[in-house]
Amino acid sequence: MKRGRAVVWLPPRSDGERAFGTEAHLLAFRGGQVAGSAIEKVSLDGLAGTTQVQLIFDARDVTLLMPEVPMLSGARLAQAVPNIVEDSLLQDAASCAFVIGPPLDSGRRLIAVIDRAWLEFTVGAFERRGMKVRAAWPAQLTLPWRPGVWSIGCVRGGIALRTGQLQGLGWGASDDVDLRTESIVSLLEAAMSGGDRPDSLSAWVDNTAWHAPIERAAARLALPFEIAPILPPEEGGIDLLSGRVAASRRMLAAFDVRAWRLPMAIAGACLLAWLIGLNLHWIQMGREKDALRRSLESTFRSAFPTAQVVVDPLLQMNRQVADLRARSGQSGPDDFVPLMAQLGQALGPAGTDAIAGAEYREGRLKVRFQTQRVDGRAAREALRDACAKAGLTFQFDNERDPTAVVGVQR
Repeated sequence: MKRGRAVVWLPPRSDGERAFGTEAHLLAFRGGQVAGSAIEKVSLDGLAGTTQVQLIFDARDVTLLMPEVPMLSGARLAQAVPNIVEDSLLQDAASCAFVIGPPLDSGRRLIAVIDRAWLEFTVGAFERRGMKVRAAWPAQLTLPWRPGVWSIGCVRGGIALRTGQLQGLGWGASDDVDLRTESIVSLLEAAMSGGDRPDSLSAWVDNTAWHAPIERAAARLALPFEIAPILPPEEGGIDLLSGRVAASRRMLAAFDVRAWRLPMAIAGACLLAWLIGLNLHWIQMGREKDALRRSLESTFRSAFPTAQVVVDPLLQMNRQVADLRARSGQSGPDDFVPLMAQLGQALGPAGTDAIAGAEYREGRLKVRFQTQRVDGRAAREALRDACAKAGLTFQFDNERDPTAVVGVQR
């Protein structure tokens, strides 16, 4: 027996994600395609140590169609297939994955159809646990086939029927013997409605509970039959993996929400705590701002009780102080004379020859220098440093203009 390999017969899509839980919902041949391997019930976690798997999708989840297709190249044919087969599907073609098989007679071609989300989820469930999926086959094409002999596979609550080399159907069945008999008869009659009838029936079962229903159904249809335990398949006719989308579009299917549930909860709690803290800090800062404004307004009104309206206490205080200073004959640090005096000290003895013109407005002194005096980056940096030492702000309009704005450092 080859270690690390297994052939897994998957549950139907109707079982959903719970089939991949801790309970034994999967049927597997340990050791892969080895003659004499017995099928056993396992869980996905029970396949620990398996590195490679071949998947068998329930026949009820894979539809095999043989429509006539136009003579198109591979890419164009893949785009045309959904429109060709959509009338034969019970669900939206946009949600299906299509696998194009070999060409047949009369311009027909085999097309296998499976729900894309189920295909991606199932394959991703094995890949996330470190198991490489080597192939994915429809159950009806994994049954042995001989000309004139139809193979019927009875596994769990499903029935797979292979009527040709690339033909097959899927059907459901219950646990009741009578209902199972009716399901088998209905499936065979539906397959024979086109006029074909097998010479005999070969049945492959996962347990002996299927023997009685198969015997009764074969007797009602007058078909010779043989029953044997189901074997690991050698091939599946068509590989459903070729219908998967590009790797960049499989990210969502590969994302295991259950594995990331705790980290996402912690991240969400941290984000919520950060948002709450940010809002509380913003409220606190708003209250401090209001308190500071009330303090400034109170100080301003106590110093200038005649003021009727207070809009900007700090600006109004500066203006009132400047007015008082002007009325008393004193000059402020940002008046024209003090600014020019400080600028003259910063420029040094050659300052009178360096200035070509000056303009004063609203506490700012705009000075135009002689071009040769401020030619070069080194000369401009020297002026900035000298003004900074004198307590002035100094900024040229641009790197080529000899005009600069001078102000008092606050």
